[in-house]
Amino acid sequence: MLQALRSCQLSRISLALKPTSSPSFRSSPWLLVRQCSTKSSQPAAPEKVPKNEPPSHVEDSTKWYTLYHFRGIMLTAAFKRLKLYPAGLTAVTVPTCLALAYADICSVTTAQVFGSVGFTTTLTLLAFSYFTNNLVGYVYTDDEGKQVKISYVDPGGKRQNRIYPVDNIVPRSELQRTLLKFYFPIKNHDNGEVYRIVHRYGEVYDEKTFTKVFGRE
Repeated sequence: MLQALRSCQLSRISLALKPTSSPSFRSSPWLLVRQCSTKSSQPAAPEKVPKNEPPSHVEDSTKWYTLYHFRGIMLTAAFKRLKLYPAGLTAVTVPTCLALAYADICSVTTAQVFGSVGFTTTLTLLAFSYFTNNLVGYVYTDDEGKQVKISYVDPGGKRQNRIYPVDNIVPRSELQRTLLKFYFPIKNHDNGEVYRIVHRYGEVYDEKTFTKVFGRE
């Protein structure tokens, strides 16, 4: 009886302690104990485990075919990422050399050499990054030839992809001629983004489709 009362809920025991006028309770006090022991022995209802929701991201099922590839795009991206390192190194070494020269440990010429080399290297990499801004490494087209995907390198040296309809690409015949003949710009009618493609030093896999997308000079 004590074990059954221990397993019974406190609310039920408190109700049992209250006086009642029921004749059944007076005649059989074991009835409450049996009810409590029976309900306490019933298994708990299983918790509902939420099912895994399907992922919201749906992969693009479009099949892309390589139309153009520039082999030097990886080296170009590496140089574009390194443009800020010489500037930081110069900013640290030049004041250090000047402090050492003030303490008569080294000469002022050492600081001038480090400053000249760092400044020249930084300026060269910045100019290289400017002329190779939005340089195209890959050009893809779908199987129907209605869309074109341009893969280029941004100013930070990271790869970016843009997809445009072929009808929105401005033909080369409508573009202004550039002084530098080793590349031609790619423009579209939707926005003012300009991409540079080195067609003379890159590899064109399908000349006919390439001319259909970008036009002739």
